[in-house]
Amino acid sequence: MKYNLLKIFAFALLMSFAGQVTAQDVQEKPLTEKEQRKLAKKKAKEERKKAKQLAKQQAKAEEVARFEMSKQAMKDQKFVLQANQVYDRYGNVAQVTNSINFIKLNGDVCVVQLGFEGIVGYNGVGGITLDGKITDLQIKENEQGGVNMSFNVQGSMMQAAVRINLNGADNWADASVRSQTENIEVKFRGNLLPTDLSSVFQGATPY
Repeated sequence: MKYNLLKIFAFALLMSFAGQVTAQDVQEKPLTEKEQRKLAKKKAKEERKKAKQLAKQQAKAEEVARFEMSKQAMKDQKFVLQANQVYDRYGNVAQVTNSINFIKLNGDVCVVQLGFEGIVGYNGVGGITLDGKITDLQIKENEQGGVNMSFNVQGSMMQAAVRINLNGADNWADASVRSQTENIEVKFRGNLLPTDLSSVFQGATPY
C-alpha cells in the first residue's frame, strides 16, 4: 500500500512537471511575422486612442481655465473684449481686426472702439473711440454656465447700454452696444481677456 502511494505521488509530480514544461514551451514559442504585425498594429491603435483622449482632456482643461480667467476678469471689472466680428442692427457682419475693435472696462470707465484698416476715421484707426463712466452694473451667472454683464455708459459723446455674455465654455463672448439717444446698435464677438493679457491700440477720443 505504501509502495502504491509512492508511485501515485511520483506520477502526479511527474505530470505536474511535464505540464509546466509544456506551458513554458507554449509561452516561449516565437510569434510569426504575421502575428507580430498584428500585435504591433493593435498596440499602435491603442496608443493613438490614448493620445487622442489625452489631447481632448488637455484641450477641455485649457478651455475651462480660459473661461475661469475671463470670468474673474469680469468680476474684477478689468477686461477687454477683442472683437473678430462686428454686426450692425440688421445682422450685417464684418470681419475686423481685433486689436482696434474692442470693448474695454477698467474699473468704472468703459471704452468702445470701432476701427477699419485703410481708413483714417475720427480716431485715427478708421472708426470712432468713445468712453464714459458706467452705472447700473449687474453681473450674474446664467443657466447655461456662462456669465451675463450689463451696464450703462454715460460720457460726453456716448450714452449707451452695454450687454456682454461670456459663453459657458472657453473665453468667447458676445456683446451689444445700444445707443440711448439714437436707433443705433452694434454687436461685437470675440475673445474676452484680462486687461494685462490683451493687446489693443486705442485711438483718439473726441471731446
